[in-house]
Amino acid sequence: VKSKNVEGYFKLPTVCPSCGEMVVREEGEAAVRCINPACPAQLLRNLIHFCSRDAMDIEGLGPSIIETFVNEGLIKKTTDIYRLDESEIAKLEGFKETSAHNIVTSVEKSRDNDLGKLIFALGIRHIGAKAAKLLSDELKDIDAIMNATVEDMLNIDGFGQIMCESVVDFFSKQGTKELVSELKELGVNTKSRTVITDTRFEGMTIS
Repeated sequence: VKSKNVEGYFKLPTVCPSCGEMVVREEGEAAVRCINPACPAQLLRNLIHFCSRDAMDIEGLGPSIIETFVNEGLIKKTTDIYRLDESEIAKLEGFKETSAHNIVTSVEKSRDNDLGKLIFALGIRHIGAKAAKLLSDELKDIDAIMNATVEDMLNIDGFGQIMCESVVDFFSKQGTKELVSELKELGVNTKSRTVITDTRFEGMTIS
């Protein structure tokens, strides 16, 4: 995103023109970007990622259907996914009661996903599916992740400075905090379901 000043030169904006959140510019990159998950200008891209297989894995909500729901006003923000109504979907052209039921059933199922899938679904820059699971397994719930410092996360195997800073920046955004709060209210799981068992001494007799 660039804006032109009175002298004819381009000046990079400091806030997103769509949502008003501060934008970031990473070292080595020419452009600035908005990392607010609630930014309206990024809604479609964020929704497609959120519903994808490695993220919340919501079967039936592919890119074209998501775009239809956005255009029809059924989804105006990420959390509206968990407010989808079968009867409203069935009224849309090309949809039937069966397909509407299947979509809502898949949405309901995704509420119980492990925290690692939700963290990846949020679309944190530099945090892929594997890193999201590591973060979930290590810190156990989303509140701990939101409150973690760069130093806390540097203790996680495979996490570097840039990844840690990206997580801290993401969860410092007001839009992120509001999104997480709404997801909790809607019954989306925000805790790790991974049980790590130490099997190093399995089968051994210690006397």
